[in-house]
Amino acid sequence: MTKVADKHNAILETALAQLVANGFHNTPMSLIAKEAGVSAGIIYHYFESKEALIHELYQEIKVKFSVALFVGEPHKLPGLETLRQIWFNAYNFYVSHPRETLFLEQYENSPYFKYTVEDPDVAVRLLVEKVQQAIKEGLIINLPFMVLGSLTFGVAMSLAKQQIAGTVNLNEEMLEEIANAVVRSVKQPE
Repeated sequence: MTKVADKHNAILETALAQLVANGFHNTPMSLIAKEAGVSAGIIYHYFESKEALIHELYQEIKVKFSVALFVGEPHKLPGLETLRQIWFNAYNFYVSHPRETLFLEQYENSPYFKYTVEDPDVAVRLLVEKVQQAIKEGLIINLPFMVLGSLTFGVAMSLAKQQIAGTVNLNEEMLEEIANAVVRSVKQPE
C-alpha cells in the first residue's frame, strides 16, 4: 500500500511543480508521468484525466491551507482578533508554501474554479460561519464572502508573493500594521 501511496504522492508533487512552472495548458500528462518516474499508463490508473489530477491537487492544497488558517485556534479569540489571526495564518502559509500559493492563484483564476460558499471542508465552513456571525453582530461590513476574501486573503497572498520574490522585506512590526489595516478595511464603521 505504501508503494501505491508513494506513486500517487509523487505524481501530485510532480504535477504541482510542473503546473506552476509551465501552466495548466503547457503541462501534458506525459511530462508529469516522465518527471514523476511513472509510466503514462500508471498515471491514468490514479487519475482519469489531467482535469481530475488538477482538481485533486487543488483539493489537497486547499485542505492544507484550511488547516493552516486555524493554527492556534483563532476562532476562539474575541471579535475581530479572529480575523486578524486568520490573516496572519494565511500570510504565513503563503510565504512558507510558495508553489502551493502560485498553484492556488492559478487555479482560482482559471475555468477550473467553481466557487461555492457550501465548501465541504470543515475549516472553510467554520470560517464562513465566523464571517457571517461577524456581519450579523455588526463587526464587519456586509459584503459578499468573495469580496471580503479579496480584501483580506488577497492582500496576504499578494504580499507573500512579493516577500518570496524579494521585492519587499516585511518585518513583524510592518506585518502587525498591515494586519491592523486589513481589519480596518473590513470593519463596520461605528
